[in-house]
Amino acid sequence: MLFTILLLIKIGLFIYITRIEYNQILVFSVSTLITLFFFTLIYFSRNKRKQTLAFSFYSIMSAIIFVDSVYNHYFNSLPSISLLKQMSQVTAVGDSVKDLLNPLNIFLIADIPFLCIYSSRKKRKIKSEGKIYTKKFRLGIPFSIGIITMIIFLTTYSLGYGTALEKQELYTYHFKDIVSIFGSDKDIIGEDGNNISPKEILDNNKLPLRGKDSNKEKKHHGIGKNKNLIVIQVEALQNFVVNEYYDGQEITPNINKLIKDKSSIYFDNYYQLVGRGNTSDAEFVSQNSLYPSMKDGSYALYEKNTFYGLPWILRDEGYTSWAFHGYEPEFWNRDKAYPNQGFERFISKEDFDVQRIIGFGIIDEDFFEQSIPYIKEMGEPFYSFMITLTSHTPFNMPEHLHVLDIRNEHKDTMFANYLQSIHYADKAIGKFIDRLKEEGMYENTVIALYGDHTALHCTNKENKETMTKYLGHDYDFQDMMNIPFIIHVPGEDIHETISTVGSQLDFLPTMLNIMGLKNEKGIMFGIDLINSTDSLVAQQHYVPTGSYFDSEKQFIMSGNGIFKNSRCHDLKTRKPIDIGEAKENYEKAIKEINLSNYILQNNLIKKLIHGSGNIEIKEDLVP
Repeated sequence: MLFTILLLIKIGLFIYITRIEYNQILVFSVSTLITLFFFTLIYFSRNKRKQTLAFSFYSIMSAIIFVDSVYNHYFNSLPSISLLKQMSQVTAVGDSVKDLLNPLNIFLIADIPFLCIYSSRKKRKIKSEGKIYTKKFRLGIPFSIGIITMIIFLTTYSLGYGTALEKQELYTYHFKDIVSIFGSDKDIIGEDGNNISPKEILDNNKLPLRGKDSNKEKKHHGIGKNKNLIVIQVEALQNFVVNEYYDGQEITPNINKLIKDKSSIYFDNYYQLVGRGNTSDAEFVSQNSLYPSMKDGSYALYEKNTFYGLPWILRDEGYTSWAFHGYEPEFWNRDKAYPNQGFERFISKEDFDVQRIIGFGIIDEDFFEQSIPYIKEMGEPFYSFMITLTSHTPFNMPEHLHVLDIRNEHKDTMFANYLQSIHYADKAIGKFIDRLKEEGMYENTVIALYGDHTALHCTNKENKETMTKYLGHDYDFQDMMNIPFIIHVPGEDIHETISTVGSQLDFLPTMLNIMGLKNEKGIMFGIDLINSTDSLVAQQHYVPTGSYFDSEKQFIMSGNGIFKNSRCHDLKTRKPIDIGEAKENYEKAIKEINLSNYILQNNLIKKLIHGSGNIEIKEDLVP
């Protein structure tokens, strides 16, 4: 009885911690019935180890609730069992995990050691007293609870509220997740019942892809042709710090200088688009213009797939393509994934003289400085993809690198730590550009820079309150997911700020326009942000799948999966918009994500490049 009561209390806390907004009574009722089913099945059995089984079930469920709560606190979603493969990476981001712990989360597992002692004593008592129940009682109670639970499930699904359980109820979510893990990867999607040839897919004749090439003359087309290319993916760089001052102190002076240069284009309505792989997915999406996986990191799940993204396209033009990152090569499976991404060499922690470390890798200044000889070794033309590291959460910078003067009200907050951290990263970027000039590489090199993902989550109460006060408006996903994207082509008079709504999905087609190239073999879901305004940023991480940004609005799908409970607002005025106006692009977002999954799961790009014949498309794309 004690385990049952305590577990139900924890389930109630879980509902509170994960901020379930709708159908709380339904969710708690189903969780209660399933919990009672398992405990009555255990306690009314004749198994001599019933106390051990009850304690084991209680401990396992407590651990699951704990992990779900911590994960949800950071990612605003529940974890998949497939993420168990990433447990080896937890030690690398230990400080980040510790930062997520709070007394409420710790309470979910703190009682287990004490209950272990209680259970051991209770077990001896049960052996001495040993209640015996009739077969009718032993089977009747769990069976009755099971029947009631099934009736609730059937009624809920018949009324169209099944997704409320699948996405929010503890047992239902994890049962469905486990089933999906063992299910086929190739049975998810398709356009209709017809066969579509690779050429038809490539020409976008039957697929709902945006940004199809036209014959019109393109703005800035080829201004970087035959030049070297350096792409810098900056850890946790959000857009709100750009061109911003904190009490008169410029937060990112070097990035600001780059933006103001006559040779730069700045995209100020650019958004992150990551999946379970976070930083690595930011790379994956940017290089390939494909949506990331939500089962696992895309580099892990599709390590052996054939791709034709930016590294391969440039290699076909005679470029040398290398990737640079200051941490372990196996982290996020980069060492195994990069060859099929098109990178010929991966310069990782093993290739650097690591003397100074912040967080879990070489500091950005040393990373950039020590990368210069490797870049020179590449010859010309080269493509260097560089991933910074120092500004990684939880942004714990050594005191001697704290340059900004912080108000007392902000001291020791994640907001203040982030400002110090990103100010340092900006300094390292400025020094790197100066070194390129010293080495004579700057004038013939296109530099592109963007943030990988958010730093300060709006689902965190402290962050939201601090940022709302700092910005002067409600800090929401619109601000949280907004990252800067800058293209700098030395010598060109192209200074412009482009406010077309876009994402990392649009990086590849935009860069191909700058470099004067086309993707004639692969598939791209993004658009050239310089020459198109067909905006759609379909999200599936941090917010429920189907949420999106378009040229006018932000749409956030309800956490219970029921469209009418979703919310929508105008990007400029931030005023609410009638939810009916969001339906068309919601369906389009779901369709694009499903199609991208289908392409990846069936390794379709390999068939486009190397194969021939028809490709079977099985089901309708819109659920």
